[in-house]
Amino acid sequence: MNLRVIKKDIKFLLNDFVSDCVLFSDFQEGKKDKEVYELITESLALSDNLSSRVNFPKKIVANEKGVEKIVRMDTAELKAHYKAIQKDLYEGYDQLFEKLSQLAKK
Repeated sequence: MNLRVIKKDIKFLLNDFVSDCVLFSDFQEGKKDKEVYELITESLALSDNLSSRVNFPKKIVANEKGVEKIVRMDTAELKAHYKAIQKDLYEGYDQLFEKLSQLAKK
């Protein structure tokens, strides 16, 4: 999967989740607005975190003096980095959709 597709997935899942939250809030007629807004805020934080990890992949290493510096990742490390982002993306939004489902059951 290429970088463009990962970025589109992040935006798509964010938009899908926020629209589900707004729809849920409309059906509840404002009874659970605070909880829904907390979920939306959590999804925005997840999206920001994932977007920054996609746009700025970095590897921090320390030299023998203990000074840290950012170095460029090689191809294998970048692949692993982007796979980890994909995993975090799907797990994160799965947890958010679960929280929304639990909120609907209350």
